[in-house]
Amino acid sequence: MRVRFAVVLAVLLLLPAAASAQVVGSSSEDGPQYAAVNAHPAECARLRRQIDHFAGMMMRAEAAENDMWVERMGIHLERLLTQQAARCPNDVPVDTTSEAFKQLIKIAAKAAVAYFTFGAAGF
Repeated sequence: MRVRFAVVLAVLLLLPAAASAQVVGSSSEDGPQYAAVNAHPAECARLRRQIDHFAGMMMRAEAAENDMWVERMGIHLERLLTQQAARCPNDVPVDTTSEAFKQLIKIAAKAAVAYFTFGAAGF
């Protein structure tokens, strides 16, 4: 009876740890796949610092004209950017062209509503 209780308790304690793992799957071509959930702000800050660091290392490797170092830094930087895109969607750079186009469409829609309702819409 006590053995069963200990086994059940151990499974219940280890279950959340197994469910919260970052790596979802692994493929030899694509690298690790990360869970698409919002990470803690501290993790996002750590990822930003690492990306800045390895971007600097990439520039240093290019200045030293070391092809192997450039390749390895590029691979690692790509992995960090993939992880950041999956875990910290608010930190990923926004496409400014599409954002400007969205704003243009919003303004045009408001103008069309005001025009077709003869100003009754209140925009």
